[in-house]
Amino acid sequence: MTPLHGIIVAMLTPYGTGGEVNLPALREYVDFLIARGVHGLFPTGTNGEGPALTLDERKQVIKTVVEQAAGRVPVIAHTGAITTAETIELTRYAQAAGARAAAVVSPYYFPHDEAALESHFSAVAEAVPGFPLYLYNIPGNAKNDLKPGFVARLRQRARNIVGIKDSSKDLTRLEEYIAALGPGFTTIVGTDTLILPALVMGAAGVVSAVANVFPEPCVALYRAWEKGDLEQARTLQYHINRIRTVLKAGPYITPYRAALAWRGLPFAGVRPPFRTLSASEEENLKQNLRELKEQGILQPAL
Repeated sequence: MTPLHGIIVAMLTPYGTGGEVNLPALREYVDFLIARGVHGLFPTGTNGEGPALTLDERKQVIKTVVEQAAGRVPVIAHTGAITTAETIELTRYAQAAGARAAAVVSPYYFPHDEAALESHFSAVAEAVPGFPLYLYNIPGNAKNDLKPGFVARLRQRARNIVGIKDSSKDLTRLEEYIAALGPGFTTIVGTDTLILPALVMGAAGVVSAVANVFPEPCVALYRAWEKGDLEQARTLQYHINRIRTVLKAGPYITPYRAALAWRGLPFAGVRPPFRTLSASEEENLKQNLRELKEQGILQPAL
């Protein structure tokens, strides 16, 4: 498998008026992202509210994204769950559905020691021999931190673990993964404010939340990096930081949905306990987006 790289979108999940997963809107969304040059799709992760979906819904989303992408870009399905059995079931499904790889978060909520984590990840890897797996480190949400030394030992035991998505928001931790695992292991950052610093230090790309709504500046940053235009890449990183600040003003994830609706995609619906924006929050978001547009930060003109 060609190693993952570039701008990989931490896809949102659209809902219909009754709170069901809106599969036609999901297909439109896949085309929207691919048309704007993203390098990969990452469904049913944190931004996709994977832990809040049923197993059947996660399967529907994975299948739909793989079908609609139709090989144009790789699909890395997030299949991590709170139990080993559910994780194996979803990972096997992603493999059968045609995903290029799966990403597996640490089992969440309960604290686990490294012996338990090694047993868990090894069982998942053994259940899908030859299928590429990416670990997903997000200790702020999952509680269980995947330390570099542990990942290196696990990699020796399970060779189809080929990379990691690190959402620790710690550049030092990212560097430790790169140093400990070596050039045959793919390290991807999961924090939009660290795209350029991570690339400079040797990361292959980003699983991006901002790219859900505004893939254009993220893709432009990566292209500038590829061309060696560090000044342009730095400018775009600052633009992305500004956009991220706007999208994080309000309840968790919901502003991203409202901003996609602002762009014309049907993403305004939420699933409780997530809530919609209040009237004042929505107006504030729109005003901030209009200001970014007027300042030329949202390019091309949106």
